[in-house]
Amino acid sequence: MRKISIITLISLFFALCLVVINLALALEYKRQNSELNYFAFQRFIMAVRLSQDVSFEALNEQLKPLHVRISSMPAQTLYESGEPLLEDPLFEMMRYEKKLYFVPKQGFPPPPPPHGFKEFGMPPLPPMWLVDERIVLEDEGVFRPERVWILGVVINLLMVLFFSVVLRKLLRLRHLKRAIEDVGNAKKFQAIGVESEDELGEIAVEFNHAMEKIHHLKEARTLFLRNILHELKTPIMKGKIVCHSLENAKHQSQMERIFERLETLLEEMVKVEKLSSNEWVLEPKAYRMIDVLDHARDLLLCDTSRIEVHSQEFVSLILIDFELFATALKNLLDNALKHSTHTVDVRIEEGMVCIESVGEEIAKEKMDFSRPFNRAVEGSSTGLGLGLYIANAIIVKHGFVLEYLHVKGKNGFKISF
Repeated sequence: MRKISIITLISLFFALCLVVINLALALEYKRQNSELNYFAFQRFIMAVRLSQDVSFEALNEQLKPLHVRISSMPAQTLYESGEPLLEDPLFEMMRYEKKLYFVPKQGFPPPPPPHGFKEFGMPPLPPMWLVDERIVLEDEGVFRPERVWILGVVINLLMVLFFSVVLRKLLRLRHLKRAIEDVGNAKKFQAIGVESEDELGEIAVEFNHAMEKIHHLKEARTLFLRNILHELKTPIMKGKIVCHSLENAKHQSQMERIFERLETLLEEMVKVEKLSSNEWVLEPKAYRMIDVLDHARDLLLCDTSRIEVHSQEFVSLILIDFELFATALKNLLDNALKHSTHTVDVRIEEGMVCIESVGEEIAKEKMDFSRPFNRAVEGSSTGLGLGLYIANAIIVKHGFVLEYLHVKGKNGFKISF
């Protein structure tokens, strides 16, 4: 799903609202203009009919209730410059300088009506004085579209003001997000500033409280690990020294393996802690996979003669953290050497590296490499259960994929770049 920010979404919504409101105002203006023109036309028609029964001198007084009067505007000027709006067979309504006029048509009067004209209810012709002198009627009212536009301006200003207030709050939310990111990237806890007492200010306060608790827990964890490593390494070193004083070679060998196992457990625990707390920062650079593999073999500190490497002639460089990725390969190689007495094959190809060894298929309950200690029972011959977890965590941190395959009696761990 495409990511759309809240600011963009609300901005689009306000823009759409402004377009719809202004379009509605324009349509309303057009509708009111049409209605006013139609009502003015009806009043002009009534004025013409009223002139049939009233003398010219008394006509203006009779036209006042209709808000119509006899105009002094020359008909010829209206014919040349007026805007025609509505018409009937005898007259034409025009707009000129924001006023409405009712003007007899040019070439008036028409031929006499046919016989029986009155029997069909048709209105009689206006008096001849109105036609002969080209008397023009004028609407006393002036259409003022400013009222509609003033309303539109007020609505637009209110919408813009409301949008500016909302946008200001949203920008503060973005500033809060950046401040939270800065706190997350900083190694030392620093409270973010509280700019207001609204909901955003409350979020900032609660975030500071939560981060302060996390900071204290982190310090307590660091202190605990530092103390426990110090307290455990001391007796391990003393135990290794005491082992050399034992006369029985078998007991000496057993005790040395026990203390080596404890030392390895401590090292693995430190790595697990760094990975789980995301304190292991990658420093990726371009390396040849064969060079990383050679360093991983050096880290094993054991006989690596059973490891056979098969590499293509031309393989692209891989962008990785050298030490960290070598540790992952070391764990996979160590796992293969411990659980197989045959040759361990390492195939390096374009986009992948695979470590294969002869052995039984790994049980399903041990296949979850995403968590440590995923085995029901730990023993001296089954391993610590941390090697694959650490290797998988390092590989995932690089953005790669670790896959397990069992084909023709061989276990294969494939890293896809």
